[in-house]
Amino acid sequence: MAGNAPRADSVIIAGAGPAGLAAALALAGRGVRSVLVDSGNGTPRAGSRACGLDAAMLAFVYDLTGTRLDGAAEPWSVQRIRRRDRDVPQTVAEPETPVRYGLSQQRLERALLDAVHASPLVTTAWRHRIEGVQQDETSVTLLARGPGGPVKWRAPWLVACDGARSGVRRALDVRFPGRPRVDRLLCADVKVHLPRRIGATSLVPPDPSLADEPESPDESGPATPWLFVDPPFHRGGTVLAQPLPDDVWRLTWQLPMVHGIAKAAEATRVIQVTGDLADPKRVAARVRTVLRSLDSLSSGSASSEGPAHDLLWSGEYEVHQRLARRFRVGRVLLAGDAAHLVHPSAADAVELGLQDVRNLAWKLAFTLRGYAPIRLLETYHGERRGAARRRLALGEEALHFLAPASPAQKVGRRLTLMGARGKGTTLRRLDPRGPAAAGSRPDYTGSPLLTPGPGVGEWIEDVPVVRADGAEGWLTECLDRGLVLLLIAPGIQVWHGDRWREAGLMPRLRARLDKLAAPAELVVTSEYPGAVAHTLLLIRPDGYVAAHLPPERLDVLEETIDRARGAK
Repeated sequence: MAGNAPRADSVIIAGAGPAGLAAALALAGRGVRSVLVDSGNGTPRAGSRACGLDAAMLAFVYDLTGTRLDGAAEPWSVQRIRRRDRDVPQTVAEPETPVRYGLSQQRLERALLDAVHASPLVTTAWRHRIEGVQQDETSVTLLARGPGGPVKWRAPWLVACDGARSGVRRALDVRFPGRPRVDRLLCADVKVHLPRRIGATSLVPPDPSLADEPESPDESGPATPWLFVDPPFHRGGTVLAQPLPDDVWRLTWQLPMVHGIAKAAEATRVIQVTGDLADPKRVAARVRTVLRSLDSLSSGSASSEGPAHDLLWSGEYEVHQRLARRFRVGRVLLAGDAAHLVHPSAADAVELGLQDVRNLAWKLAFTLRGYAPIRLLETYHGERRGAARRRLALGEEALHFLAPASPAQKVGRRLTLMGARGKGTTLRRLDPRGPAAAGSRPDYTGSPLLTPGPGVGEWIEDVPVVRADGAEGWLTECLDRGLVLLLIAPGIQVWHGDRWREAGLMPRLRARLDKLAAPAELVVTSEYPGAVAHTLLLIRPDGYVAAHLPPERLDVLEETIDRARGAK
């Protein structure tokens, strides 16, 4: 791929963070070669970070890494919110399954790196600094400088995952507007033994006088993250406590803004601070107060020193809200922090980048394989920039609560948390990714790839399916390859093995399947929410419903598939 001889099925990936590593593996899973260029040395980045993923994104990275992430994720229940010394009412019942999963970003990067090193379709180029980008109608060239001097890579496509200070984005002169330094956070990783499930009941008792009574710890379910708003130990700010595997808690404090720190507004990075609220002695004191509060919530009493613990790491960083003007420029596509920076209350940066990758990988593979025209990739810009823009809006809304900038916003936060306004609004603003928030997962309704209908543009419901060879499984196990056609066929249970292939509509559908312009798998299920018998759902490789065809509309199947692959 170096020099002037690009492979027709190759992609250059700039940046080896979670998004870049996942992009290389997702493309490799589709048989697409890539070269991964990064200024680092091929090890997880220094410092400690944590990330929260929903079940769909966790399954995606598990699929990319094999068994390398076994035991790495901590299932989370609904985030509990506590203002001062009282719980904020929650209007949703505790879900039966975890809401999200917490894991160490370093462990995620390690698993992705190991999988990349094991893949014969990924070539790595470490310690290379990007210096420029050139492109024409058929290819793009990445200019870099490495240990051996200047290097060029040329390929049909370049995916820029090189972070908030993206050299690719700057080389293309893509604007990155937004709001710098909207918040200042202090993070600490603490090893401490506390009950993972603190205050397991999500609904407030009818008698307000009982609201603050401690509840019995329950270790059987998902762990409980806590958000403290204006607590006695941190007046005017918020503290987030998130449990991670191996008895580690990630604690995050909101700190007063300090002007003059991290003047490079495009960066979200660790800042060395001395002589202020983030010095080591104060960090240790902050940790003790939070742990005492968590210990008190779990046991009803707490010692003056709190539970025994080890401070593993602490660091401070400023947060920015920015959105690139374009996610696609010719043959270059931006993803991850190179494309957007969002307040962590509204979106986890790792999760948002993985969503970019999952949306982009199948479109690149379809284009390179000739299954779709190049204009399919323009929908990546529309779908993913729209999703990021909605997350930015949620971040701004959350900031009115977490970092009120005006007296009116401060009064609004106080009234809302006191219950003077809708409780659902309270939870949506303080936890935009929780069950009380509408649209916590991307919604691509309105995309030109979709055929309008019930549930189109939404993420699939994971239902049991029978595949062509008679194997039973789940719908999500069919994703990330080609298109999926899901037929709702009540009574499928009476057929054994693959005999269903010759029943009812199946022979005609299979005959049409063989003539499609893009690869597709036909699977059946006995029922699907909102779909009547013999309905056919067209599902994109990234798990979104592209068409909902009732029995009387099956004649437009080929048309809807052409639309889903960008050919209409």
